[in-house]
Amino acid sequence: MQAQSFNQVERKFHENFATKVISVVSTKGGTGKTTLTANLSALLADLGFRVLMVDADVQPSLSKFYPLSQTAELGVVEFLLGDNSEKNVADCISHTVFPNLDIVLSNNISGDIQHKISQRLDRAALLKTKVMHPLIRRSYDFVMIDTQGAVGALQDAASFAADLLISPVMPTVLSAREFLSGTYNMLERLATGSAIGLSIPPLMAVIYAKSRTRDASEISASIRDIFDDEVIRKELNQEMDGKKRLLKTFIPNAKAYTEAASLRLPVHCHDRFQTNKSDCAFDVMHHLVYEIFPPIGERQLKASCFHDLADLLNEEGVEDVSGCLNDGNAGNEPLFEEPDLFVCIADILAGNPCEHNIPFGFVDYSSLTYPACFFDAGHSHQQISDAIRLIVRVKFPNATDGEIQMLLDEMSDRSIPSPFEHFAVLCEEKGDCDE
Repeated sequence: MQAQSFNQVERKFHENFATKVISVVSTKGGTGKTTLTANLSALLADLGFRVLMVDADVQPSLSKFYPLSQTAELGVVEFLLGDNSEKNVADCISHTVFPNLDIVLSNNISGDIQHKISQRLDRAALLKTKVMHPLIRRSYDFVMIDTQGAVGALQDAASFAADLLISPVMPTVLSAREFLSGTYNMLERLATGSAIGLSIPPLMAVIYAKSRTRDASEISASIRDIFDDEVIRKELNQEMDGKKRLLKTFIPNAKAYTEAASLRLPVHCHDRFQTNKSDCAFDVMHHLVYEIFPPIGERQLKASCFHDLADLLNEEGVEDVSGCLNDGNAGNEPLFEEPDLFVCIADILAGNPCEHNIPFGFVDYSSLTYPACFFDAGHSHQQISDAIRLIVRVKFPNATDGEIQMLLDEMSDRSIPSPFEHFAVLCEEKGDCDE
């Protein structure tokens, strides 16, 4: 699947996109708020939108999710409690290594800070005034706010600041009950804000980390019934009022999401192709964005995985990338070493777990035709496909499917003792091809 380039119409669509503020909320910790915030933000940025993440959690997980290219002097404490000058707001914004993706870092949100916020008369509108600042509105299309997993003044401020609330719900009995009681009680309590002109935004719930077990399916169906069945809603005294709905798209319980977080990569770049019964993260995250933001879905915009991902992570001056892709890499050395590459390929072909930490390439390899020499040792089509992906990603990162097929065709009539090494050499020779 090739990334859709921006023509003039799409550029105008992006330029005219009014700033949307989304808060990811839950009254329970461990529901996937941070992972969801980070991956939604990265995909929107990859689609060409300008995105600001705000880490409003006392545990700064979002602040550590992606490598930074520049760290601001200030963070969310000054963003909340500082003055509304353009300088103060600008001094709170750090930049990730990914284009269009910035962040206000969580910095020492102590109990004292929470107390100061709760004592302010303007606490409910504290964050709203900042995200409505002209600097934010002209600089970003989306503001994504990650919140703490507990009721408090900071979560209230994040809720009132938003145009939309997204709440992940894990398909377990405890999580479902917590959502029905905790999150709904929070919204009922926030409804009193209407007296001072603060309205509660619509809420979209998304089932998160759904496994393929019968229990998970039954609990997910029960959660969906609560949203869809009027009789059940009345029995539980839960009013949907047209502003709360459960999304059809769900996030599967797949290792790709934890792997991507460990690698500090957007999951849609890490898991781009379907290799088992579950949809790949690239498709899941696109479906989720399309459902949440129909105007984006109508245009079927597709991410490019930031084009030259390796180049972005290899740039000099990138901060805090230690352990990002290769253990001990400080950010100024090449991420992909050829000896490691062929060790990884050997692992793939031997059926061993491969901890290569190298993102697969951006081509649908299922459509390629492989010469017979690759199969001489009895390797499966999937093993060969995975091995070729690694070679292309390292040697030929900007390759299109046509260019890869051209390289494979060059080998089709030859008897080659070491076809993978020969293919790597061909990739290196053709490495200057453009997309």
